[in-house]
Amino acid sequence: MMVDIHCHILDGVDDGPRTVEEAVVLSRKLKEKGVSKVIATPHFIGDYDLKPTPECINKKISQLTDELHKQGIELGIYPGMEVFASDDTVDRIKKGEIITLNNSKYVLIEFSFENVPKYMSNLLFSMQLEGYIPIIAHPERYSIQYRKSGIIKEAVEKGALLQINSGSLMGVHGKEVRKEAIRLLKEGMVHLIANDAHGGRRPIPAVKDVEKVLIEICGAENTDIIFYKNPVLVFENKEVERMSAVNKGSFIVEMLRSLRPNM
Repeated sequence: MMVDIHCHILDGVDDGPRTVEEAVVLSRKLKEKGVSKVIATPHFIGDYDLKPTPECINKKISQLTDELHKQGIELGIYPGMEVFASDDTVDRIKKGEIITLNNSKYVLIEFSFENVPKYMSNLLFSMQLEGYIPIIAHPERYSIQYRKSGIIKEAVEKGALLQINSGSLMGVHGKEVRKEAIRLLKEGMVHLIANDAHGGRRPIPAVKDVEKVLIEICGAENTDIIFYKNPVLVFENKEVERMSAVNKGSFIVEMLRSLRPNM
């Protein structure tokens, strides 16, 4: 992973680092783990008082970039947001309140972890009508209601993209989340892997460790696409590539591994 498209790296904006010093520590960790570019994605929640402005984000990026330069940390920081979905999301994008990923056509969007919003399908369709491509953040962490409804699969079939967290693959969020991440990979529904780092509160797995796990699950070719190529293509505002079919035999082996304790 050279480009991390989902990272809460800016200080004092949301639930990422509290200070610029903490942001520098996180930046150094990301660089050491093998990341060279980060799209800063503070939360944007329109229904609550968590709506950082583009001006605020760009200022924070400039300040952090200056500090990283002083300390000799070569990590590029670029603008974005993780948008909590609401029925007026498209209007907010058009008004310029919401920053797309590196000012591209790609929008990182998350939904309620528990309940499937009634407007979800219409919102994703409306975004695409306006020329934006929704990237659904960490769907492996959503409740079983999403799987039962089939809405995630339907969204992918209609052009939405899925981003799963590297930590989910490494067991950070528990066995069930890891099992769901593997299922999505095996069904060829995943387009991107990202860290979704939040300051020092979540471990950041090394790129090579995640790569190894991905290869075991879905093969080297797919790993190259979703872990290396597609994040760069999103960053450059180009069309992403799709996963190829995954061998079902290896899926069963990996699912059994995922149930073992102390992985």
